[in-house]
Amino acid sequence: MTMTRTVPAAHALRSAGKQGGKALFAFTARSLQQASTLVITLLAARFLPPSQYGVYSLGVVFIVLVQTMTYTGFYQFILTSKEDDGAVLSTCFWLILGLVSLASLVLALAAFPLEWMFQAPPLGPVLLLLALIQPLASMGTWSSAALLRRGDVMRNFTVMFAQNLVALIGGAALLWFWHSIYALVAFRYLRVLTGAVLYALLGRDRPQGTFRRDLARKAAAFSGGLYGSRFLGFLARYAADLLLGMLHSPAAVGLYRFGNRVATGATDVFNQPMTTFAATQFGTAARQDRDLAIPLARFCGTITLLSGLAGAVIIVFAHDAIALFFQPSYLAALAVTYAMALRGAAGVGQMLIEPAFAALGKTAWVMMFDLLSTVIAVAAIFAASPFGLEVLAWTQAGVVLGTTGWAFALLHWRGHIRIGRALRNFAGAAALSVIYGLILLAACRLGIAALHLRPAAALALGLAFAGVLALGMLAVAARLRIFSLQAFSG
Repeated sequence: MTMTRTVPAAHALRSAGKQGGKALFAFTARSLQQASTLVITLLAARFLPPSQYGVYSLGVVFIVLVQTMTYTGFYQFILTSKEDDGAVLSTCFWLILGLVSLASLVLALAAFPLEWMFQAPPLGPVLLLLALIQPLASMGTWSSAALLRRGDVMRNFTVMFAQNLVALIGGAALLWFWHSIYALVAFRYLRVLTGAVLYALLGRDRPQGTFRRDLARKAAAFSGGLYGSRFLGFLARYAADLLLGMLHSPAAVGLYRFGNRVATGATDVFNQPMTTFAATQFGTAARQDRDLAIPLARFCGTITLLSGLAGAVIIVFAHDAIALFFQPSYLAALAVTYAMALRGAAGVGQMLIEPAFAALGKTAWVMMFDLLSTVIAVAAIFAASPFGLEVLAWTQAGVVLGTTGWAFALLHWRGHIRIGRALRNFAGAAALSVIYGLILLAACRLGIAALHLRPAAALALGLAFAGVLALGMLAVAARLRIFSLQAFSG
């Protein structure tokens, strides 16, 4: 009798361990892209002055606009459409490639006029080089969506892990030995080329010549609101960079982008993978007619807690880390780092509005949400930009927190999704993050400081303690059903 009970229990334990291992690998593969970008940012701050990093940051702003054409719209249509797989994949391949190629051509033609407008050489050559590689990047995005649609999640994340690992190692080596803005361009080329080769070798689908006009019209109708919302989101997120470049200087852009990247790079290590998981899980739930309140609550608590813990670590250790490793001029970006860390932890509503409404097939409401949010955000940026980096950064953090509340209201009002449990998870995760930050701050200022260690040793010990404390906090959150490992799949 005992053996009969033990065997199923052991099988369940092995199954849970296997699922946990897959979830951890998927999360690591997805977050490695953000980690590699963060590492390259840190190396750039060590070897390049803010003015040069600012020129590159301006270039990346426009490339991000092109990249919005790949990871939304037709990409989401691939994940959620109930049409035949072959027709959806083939038609959407040509739609994605054509749209990104057109956007890249426009950007290439505008490269040198933009350099003149911002008075920021060598922005023109940087933009031209980055634009040329974007059509190839779109093919990798299509391959990723195809694998996710077919349920081959682990193959997709295996490719992603290898791609980002190669980019991290190669990009760090490039910048270490070649202290130039073009080393940063080469890093992006390395990532795209590695992904293209790996997806070509390991992907299950190949582009076909099929193009169904009726399906293309349906995909365009589905995607129009999403593309509009992403463009508005782009304005809300990067209008500050553009205004700083026009009103101040590339150096101001470099400081702002450095502080922003340090904070959002760390929180996006968690947030970006969770966005992908949310899109897949909401899409699956919609195709199977399941209640969307369940994944909403799951992701709300998990995303807020992970980004909140990361934000607390940033706030406690940012000053010591910047002073120890980077050029002293980057300390001017410290206030931006603090504000952006809080903004990253407050943006869960904005992150989940798109996958939830895409799953419901109501993408027009994503557009409406982003339109209102962007108008408020851009107005706040215009009002705050003349007063400098600090006022600008804190204003954005406040705007994001307000629009998260608006996101929950819209999900309930127009999505007809129950949000009670999601709000409880959001509040609980925020409270646990604050408690974590206070404990961490007290331990560093009272405990570790009393040991009179060298700055590097004190920082290392503090980060080690932060990691152990975070594991304890995650265990508490899991017990309270605020944090869930089920979010790490798809």
